[in-house]
Amino acid sequence: MSAVRELAPSVDRQRILSGLRTFARIGYSPDGGINRLAFSRADRQARQVLLHRMRSLGLEPRVDAFGNVFGRLPVAWEPALPPVLVGSHLDTVPGGGRFDGAAGVVAALEVVAALRQHGVVPRRPVEVVSFACEESSRFGRGTLGSALVAGTVEPEEILGLRDARGLTVRQVLELVGLAPDRLATVRRQPGDYTAYLELHIEQGRVLEEMGARLGIVEAIAAPTRFRLELVGRADHSGATPMPLRRDALAGAAEVILAVERLARETPGVVGTVGTIRIEPGAINVVPGRAELGIDVRSSDRETKATVVEALGREVEEIARRRGLERSLQTLTDEDPVALHPALAGLLERCAQARGLPALRMVSGAGHDAMQMARICPSGMVLVPSREGISHSRQEWTPPDDIVLGTQILLDAVLHLAEHGLPER
Repeated sequence: MSAVRELAPSVDRQRILSGLRTFARIGYSPDGGINRLAFSRADRQARQVLLHRMRSLGLEPRVDAFGNVFGRLPVAWEPALPPVLVGSHLDTVPGGGRFDGAAGVVAALEVVAALRQHGVVPRRPVEVVSFACEESSRFGRGTLGSALVAGTVEPEEILGLRDARGLTVRQVLELVGLAPDRLATVRRQPGDYTAYLELHIEQGRVLEEMGARLGIVEAIAAPTRFRLELVGRADHSGATPMPLRRDALAGAAEVILAVERLARETPGVVGTVGTIRIEPGAINVVPGRAELGIDVRSSDRETKATVVEALGREVEEIARRRGLERSLQTLTDEDPVALHPALAGLLERCAQARGLPALRMVSGAGHDAMQMARICPSGMVLVPSREGISHSRQEWTPPDDIVLGTQILLDAVLHLAEHGLPER
């Protein structure tokens, strides 16, 4: 760690806060938080601001066929070596917070800004990235940009996904001037990057409860997501006796409670029903159709699979007993990912060198790092979320914690750029 301590400059607090404020203004609504849905006007505006900032820092920017934004620092002693990649995402959920994703992009930009300000020329190139469509809010499936880069998804698997307006990924990409027929060019290969590092807010309350200002991710829990459709019969609410009803909403209510019960009974698993649509949606009509969006997560693949199988059996039994037709569509089924232990060790040593204790932990939220881990060593730094609140306008992380996390990120990036991946 002596090399890191000797070489690493300090990050600039005001520059970081200014970057956070800049992105927080894009898509801001006084009543509804930040709205930068993937590929929306606000999301595209944020991309343009990012490109301008990259150019001002002397980065060489490029936008790939899916809208992922890369900016390479061209100054390096050995520019042919695989670069160190650092970044996150700029899209948000509807009514999201100002730190989710944006904090990681701002931190990545600050890494480069600090290197340039202090005249540090790394051995390997450093590259900043903002991945497109990290959030699943638009198409029901997240980390699409990084999944295409890592090759964990084929273009044909996602081009037909639809948003709430019925537009497909293909149509949206065409509308915003991207290239759906060239998505295969987005893919990168193992060996293309020395490592990938990402700073992110925790989106939970573990760090706050433990009194820690920094978390180092050892593994990322992965979601299995379903769209469940239950179809019964829409009938008059007054003229239809209870024994004759085929109430789709009542069946959906049982499923919701089953998801909660199975997750509570299984350590290390969380289950959520995050969306529900009812038809015809009239107070005097027995609901004839119900659609649920279900999310089950765990950091253990076998445990998650057991819960998913049990849920399938419960759905079948509920539908049979209530006389409902059912359709359970798997939207995504991802495996939990272990991040690289050598990078976790490096980040921990960087924190110790700064006198900052760090907590090793599992991330319950999915991140682009879990996709990038398929093609290069990947690591993550987490900073606290007040009361664990995220995906909300109440989302808050103390700015000084973001500054500290950015400093550790810079120390680790510089070590990787100089020395490559450590042995442990």
